[in-house]
Amino acid sequence: MEQECIRVLSFNLKRDFGIPLHKSRLWGNRRELAARLIRESGATIIGVQELLPQMREDVGKLLGDYSILGSGRFSGLRPKEDEHSDILVKKESATAQLVKTFWLSKSPERLSRAYYAAFPRICTVAEVRLSRLDRTIRVFNTHMDHLCGLARVLGVKVILDYMAQLNREQRLPTVLMGDFNAKPQSRPLRLLRQGLPDRGIHLTDVYSRLAPQYQYNTLHNFSGKYKANAKPIDYIFVSDEFEVVETQVVTTPVDGRFPSDHFPLEAVLRLKKEPVCAKRANG
Repeated sequence: MEQECIRVLSFNLKRDFGIPLHKSRLWGNRRELAARLIRESGATIIGVQELLPQMREDVGKLLGDYSILGSGRFSGLRPKEDEHSDILVKKESATAQLVKTFWLSKSPERLSRAYYAAFPRICTVAEVRLSRLDRTIRVFNTHMDHLCGLARVLGVKVILDYMAQLNREQRLPTVLMGDFNAKPQSRPLRLLRQGLPDRGIHLTDVYSRLAPQYQYNTLHNFSGKYKANAKPIDYIFVSDEFEVVETQVVTTPVDGRFPSDHFPLEAVLRLKKEPVCAKRANG
């Protein structure tokens, strides 16, 4: 049964501002913990947020068995600030067939931002071939604006529209993950659960697999404190082609320390049988 499943992880790694008020929180003192958590999770696909170029280089060295997919929000024009929302793919289990980064603005195909957003915000999409299952899925990973609700609403609308556009070319099982900087009953999250029924987009929140008392806060500010029935800001959504087998907020420290100010969110997914008509249409 486990061989039929896909383990995915969403993990905000906390960008390093280089302010040595808490030396243990500097990326150089956390990177090996973060890499160990990712490796020991056994996840095939990981969406990471707040990944600066130096952090990206470190992750590449520490996790050589993963491909790192995505571009920065400033398209390389501001190397030190060029934050990524990348997708990591385990090389032995999957390969990427398409990778693209777009902006959460009214001009998603070029470097831009919503006029009410603090920074340009991006989403990375990859089409990933799962070698063991001989299936291809589409994965989105994003990090929404932290200040403006209107920017988050626009971001959700841009992503849903992108899903619909790509599905017109080829419908694929879809995973959306990331740090949405929004609580479960906020408008952006309601829009995601609503989907685009008239365009065939319906998404399920993997927290639906958990009873409310197991839905912890995912932001803990390095305290490691979590509360039952709390409000997360990190999410994973899946299309109807998936069954959600297991969901957990990973609250266990690594060697007594936390690699980030966010708890990772993990989901085990099972792809439903591919309809015969879909096989013919794609093949």
